[in-house]
Amino acid sequence: SGTVAGARDTVGSSIVQKSGIQCYNCKENGHVARECQKPKRAKDAAYHREKMLFEQIDQNDEDIDLSKEQLQRRNSVEYASEMELECAKAKGDLLSSKWNIK
Repeated sequence: SGTVAGARDTVGSSIVQKSGIQCYNCKENGHVARECQKPKRAKDAAYHREKMLFEQIDQNDEDIDLSKEQLQRRNSVEYASEMELECAKAKGDLLSSKWNIK
């Protein structure tokens, strides 16, 4: 391993190993973040504003999905049947209470 051939093998293997890694900063392959040549993005007010907007968009998407699920449930036959039963029960309770008063 102290020979030139051994050194080439070591260098070659580290290059092969680095081809599979991805930089955390720029998301490019072949180097790690501390070796990255691209400048880091400054985390200024614009960065945080953009991040908040993306979070709001994600939350809005979740709210829309929930609303769709609720609407589908309300439009289902099963839900309509449940509501009819509840109304009939309430009507029956009202009639029975009227008869108990007399």
